[in-house]
Amino acid sequence: MELKAFKRRARRFAAAACALLLPAAVLFTAPQMAAADPVKPVVTADAKTYDENTGCYHLQGNVTVTSGDRVARMDDAQVSATNLEIWGQGNVSLQKGDELVFTADAVYLEGFAPSATLFGRVKLERPGLVIRAESVTCDWKSGTATFHGHVICIENGKEKVAGTLVYDMESGAVQQYS
Repeated sequence: MELKAFKRRARRFAAAACALLLPAAVLFTAPQMAAADPVKPVVTADAKTYDENTGCYHLQGNVTVTSGDRVARMDDAQVSATNLEIWGQGNVSLQKGDELVFTADAVYLEGFAPSATLFGRVKLERPGLVIRAESVTCDWKSGTATFHGHVICIENGKEKVAGTLVYDMESGAVQQYS
């Protein structure tokens, strides 16, 4: 019984310390990484609550995750404070640079991994190209986005249907269908 009470007090202390030490607009940043590692993400939201039982924050309203030239936006998110896993939902958009914008129903971001996965009514739209699918995994290291499940690609007015499609985010070209 004493160990449970100690753990509960430790979680409360950690949550209170986080709330006091972090500015209101910036909720989380990943720990300092080596120069070769990716840019550490910054997470902001209108409101936050902490669940001491799960060790997760619940973020509400204008949730934004910024990591280098990538910005993810959503209405609502749950964030694991220990490993910076982020599950977001509601009006999800993921933008890379100035032109590349994905939209979806939900997103999974792992702050320390060079990837993002979007789920549910995924869409990528660029001039002359529309890709729709059930999910997409964006691999920032390889520069590819792999669409899965009932993929529909309309490129220059020609429609193709596939189970999987690989898109090169740098060149803007469809690499392969399967």
